[in-house]
Amino acid sequence: MKILLTGETGIGKTTVCKKIIKLARENGLTCCGVITSQERNALIAEDISTGEKKLLAAEAGDKRISKGIPLCSFVFSKKGIEFGKKALRKKGDLLIIDEFGKLELGGKGFNNAISAFKSKRNKNSILATRDTLKNDVSKKLDTCNFKTIKVTKRNREDIPTFISTFWIKKK
Repeated sequence: MKILLTGETGIGKTTVCKKIIKLARENGLTCCGVITSQERNALIAEDISTGEKKLLAAEAGDKRISKGIPLCSFVFSKKGIEFGKKALRKKGDLLIIDEFGKLELGGKGFNNAISAFKSKRNKNSILATRDTLKNDVSKKLDTCNFKTIKVTKRNREDIPTFISTFWIKKK
């Protein structure tokens, strides 16, 4: 099952993804992909299969990234982007891509995310994006068969269990 997970900024898409990973692992599934989270004034990319983390982006002017790709108030690290792209090439029972944004829509960033999501080798995939980008992301997914689930304050606690029913076998 392919799922496009949408929601407002800060609504809890990353938290939902982390809970889905936990449920999947508890049921013997292997997970791969990338989780992106904000820590202070930086974005951190985590390789889901290894738990390794790298700096993905920092606020403009932050000396940790001397050369990178500017977007809004951040500068994205080329090393951080390559780290995330490598994580998306790994195989697992469940691929999670958190989060697909403006950088990827512009052909930069984790620009292999759409092909990884659509790939037959990743039978079960979740791609998280903001509501404001949902239509543009859906166009990129064109012929791919996927279900869209919107994260809200009312449903965010129930979504991980609901989504896991698509691929976790009942014992």
